[in-house]
Amino acid sequence: MPRPSRWSEILAAAGEEFRDRGYENATLEGIGARVGILKGSIYNYVASKEELLLAVVEQPAKQLLVDLERLQADTGQTVAVRLRELIRMQVRIFGDFYPAAFVYLQHIGRMTAPLFAEFREMDARYMAAIEALVAEGARTGEFSLAGSPRTVARAVVGMLDWMQHWFVPRGPEEDRELADQLFAFALGGLVSGGGMRGIARSLPEPRPESR
Repeated sequence: MPRPSRWSEILAAAGEEFRDRGYENATLEGIGARVGILKGSIYNYVASKEELLLAVVEQPAKQLLVDLERLQADTGQTVAVRLRELIRMQVRIFGDFYPAAFVYLQHIGRMTAPLFAEFREMDARYMAAIEALVAEGARTGEFSLAGSPRTVARAVVGMLDWMQHWFVPRGPEEDRELADQLFAFALGGLVSGGGMRGIARSLPEPRPESR
């Protein structure tokens, strides 16, 4: 009888190894040790560490784009509702694919091999979709932005990306509550950002230190 596949265990172990040690310091020996198999057994599934990294990050990246496209098609909802769903979606993926989704954030931008070109295109589509959503909110009057849609979209994405440094999944209900807290924080800036920018400009500059 054929041996049962260890692929799902290898993927989970690789995600942990890449997250804990970084891609450069991670080894197939270390990944094998987490599973309880020898390094040579991993070559039954992939040909290299680079190919294994690709397998780890592929599923969360593609799931994100599927959900994003579904969200973009839902034009019957307000921009604020769609943005809330986008943030819930992102946090859910962080939880469902933990820590693989954070391995993606940490490493894909630095991978120059043609093997990873598809992911750079995915990143560009993701950023463009959020920028378009922010711009739509400004155009319809739902949002009053403190900066350009591009700058504001990057700020929202930066807030979500920073979760790689502190987020630990707590379960669907708690993760959804966290997503709504993040959305409330972002929405405050989106709705009142233009007015706050005027207030910020009116603040006095600090006095130069005396010498």
